[in-house]
Amino acid sequence: MTPSRIAPIQWLRALAATLVLLMHASDMIDSGPVALTGKFVPSVPNLSMFGASGVDLFFVISGFVMAQSLATADADSWRFLAKRWLRIVPLFACVSAVYMLIMHDPLTVPAAWMSITVLPVLDGAGYHVPALYPGWTLGFEFAFYAIVAVAMRAPQRRVEMLLALTVALAVIGSVVHPGWAPLRLLLNPLLLEFALGVGVWMAWRSGISARYATPALVIGTVLLVVGIAFGLGVPLSLQIEVAVAGTSGLARTWTWGIPWALVVVGVIDTSADGRFERIVARVGDASYSTYLTHPCLIALLWMVGGYAPTMSPYLFALAFIVASTMLGLAVHRWIERPLLARLQRRPSVSIGRAPALA
Repeated sequence: MTPSRIAPIQWLRALAATLVLLMHASDMIDSGPVALTGKFVPSVPNLSMFGASGVDLFFVISGFVMAQSLATADADSWRFLAKRWLRIVPLFACVSAVYMLIMHDPLTVPAAWMSITVLPVLDGAGYHVPALYPGWTLGFEFAFYAIVAVAMRAPQRRVEMLLALTVALAVIGSVVHPGWAPLRLLLNPLLLEFALGVGVWMAWRSGISARYATPALVIGTVLLVVGIAFGLGVPLSLQIEVAVAGTSGLARTWTWGIPWALVVVGVIDTSADGRFERIVARVGDASYSTYLTHPCLIALLWMVGGYAPTMSPYLFALAFIVASTMLGLAVHRWIERPLLARLQRRPSVSIGRAPALA
């Protein structure tokens, strides 16, 4: 079973993307381009921070998917890295080029360069957020892919090797903070969230997740609710520079990584083939496009938001999430998939025969 054929993974991708959209909708409601009639759930101060946990859920999912791929892939680590580059970087560069033409904030040379290279290879001791700011997470993805490539060379028990390497580098990164920015991504406690995803895959593959699905889902959901309402007792910063520096990785893993890993355990064995599940799975299949393109919609709102009528913050958040999701679906259908098909030199598969919904 390939990762794209595990339907709950697609559902969770859709949820993760929606949470990120919720966070940015909340940010725009607080200080955005559209006149609103009030605040967005002012009694829940951690709601925007909870939206940021969509990134943590993405990292857990990535750990699961890479473990599944590692269990069935050959030992050609360079081919693996090349395929991951083709999957991620070309679309990111294309969307970055569009975003840099319409972005609201001033464009800097380091930010533009990071939108081309993805990895902060020329940042030295500093770190510059890409112009297309959601791209900061891609550096962590590639750091994890490098670990996967190393584990791929193991003669046997490659997934166990992946888990051990990821945990070891994360633990080292919790006490050692290198001066070179790319090395700070490779030695970073935030890698523990990828390790959690690998652990979930091992539980799923061995059948343990099916036996403990209900308690895992209940406990994970309760921890998420407590985290939204009160926090989990650990100061948590959402600044990108803090995450790259390695000082917020343990807090994020504790607050959002562990609860989301438990939720994944709770739903990974779910089987459903109804129309609603198919729609959600398609949204999940387009989650990468949604994740990259929604800042373009935000930039457009800063251009024309002054002409929009005053509206409820709840209506604004709903409209933004729906519009961003529809934009992601369109880009996935008409740009991402044809681009991947051309880069991989194979015919493009029609949306009606997409294999993501088994």
